[in-house]
Amino acid sequence: MAEAAPHSVTMPERLDVILDAAFRAFATYGYRRTAMDDIAKGAGISRSALYLHFRNKEDIFRSLALRYFDEALRDMTAALDQPGQTLEQALLAAFIAKDGKFMEAVLTTPHGEELMDAGFSVTGDLAAAGEARMVEVLGDWLARRTIPPGLGTARDVAGTIITSVKGLKTSVRGMEEYRAGQARLAALFARALG
Repeated sequence: MAEAAPHSVTMPERLDVILDAAFRAFATYGYRRTAMDDIAKGAGISRSALYLHFRNKEDIFRSLALRYFDEALRDMTAALDQPGQTLEQALLAAFIAKDGKFMEAVLTTPHGEELMDAGFSVTGDLAAAGEARMVEVLGDWLARRTIPPGLGTARDVAGTIITSVKGLKTSVRGMEEYRAGQARLAALFARALG
């Protein structure tokens, strides 16, 4: 009987391991204090191997942002398209899906504010593009419904919704308060659109 060949790690799997390690390091140490050594150690690779994939910490942080937006868009689309939901339930599910792991890290670690600041300064362009894609996903979903007169187009409403949810991040003191705010926004928008 032949032995099974050992599983070789593919490039996407290796990048995911590195990005997962980077996420843990940033959440643990903050953006400024995280070193490439911390990320390499967390990924179980050498620092030189890490540099084969990423130029520096900023490159890794930007890659994390890209992965976050890809996952958030995928999860938002799936949440909105779940059958049998009320408008309010669909919006709340989309808000939660939009967060991914990032908001939990921001609101539950001592380095949350620093991670938000790094997000704005290091990935501002990616965030703007990602949020525009979120508005597009939500706008397409809303366009399949009837928007009451006077509220604007589906895209206008989607932009207002995404901006409102984004604004919660700066005004809450914890995850529980953030989720309660999301629930209120989902209820408000559902009633306005219903």
